[in-house]
Amino acid sequence: MNFFEKYKWLIPMQLFIGGLIVSRVFYTHTISFAFIPWNLFLAVIPLYLSFRLLKAASPHIGWILAGAWLLFFPNAMYIITDIFHLKDDNGVPPWYDLLILFSSAISGVIVGFLSLQNAEKYLQQQITEKYVSGVIFSFFILCGYGIYLGRYLRWNSWDIITQPFALLLDIKQDLLHPIRNNQCWMLSILFGVWLQILYKYFKKIKETNAQPQTTK
Repeated sequence: MNFFEKYKWLIPMQLFIGGLIVSRVFYTHTISFAFIPWNLFLAVIPLYLSFRLLKAASPHIGWILAGAWLLFFPNAMYIITDIFHLKDDNGVPPWYDLLILFSSAISGVIVGFLSLQNAEKYLQQQITEKYVSGVIFSFFILCGYGIYLGRYLRWNSWDIITQPFALLLDIKQDLLHPIRNNQCWMLSILFGVWLQILYKYFKKIKETNAQPQTTK
């Protein structure tokens, strides 16, 4: 089964969001929300990388794909913060923009969790089972920090290649001055814990639905 066949059920939501945005463009004659399709595309990248990860031909390729996945993983969750773009003076009812932003956020979280499940399966094949939960939680903390870098410092995933020294300098400042940059670490930790809880719910829902129903 290829990537498209496995995840084609995600397409209706993307089409729904796209339709809302196109209608908004025609109604307002602005492209204020044109960034959302791009963010949704970036959210799919970790899902694709995690799909390839499970099919890696060798451990070396697998770890390279795992590193690339971790680099792009925050993009899926970053869409949650697009809710900051909700305003009352956009030319459309606030509920319409809220529907666009909330739908995009839900889509990003679902795609992100699906990619994480693939990454978790790979980890279970590579390291001792008792360490997997701790590694997953560290991913969420790093994801929270990635959201901070993207939303507040305006860094992108690919800047690790295009502007590595400037990016690493900002990271160094956050590490060396945690008190001064307390918002950074509060966001990282709280988002990390929140995502961890959501992921547990996500997995529990799937497990519950997979259990056979018994009749009395």
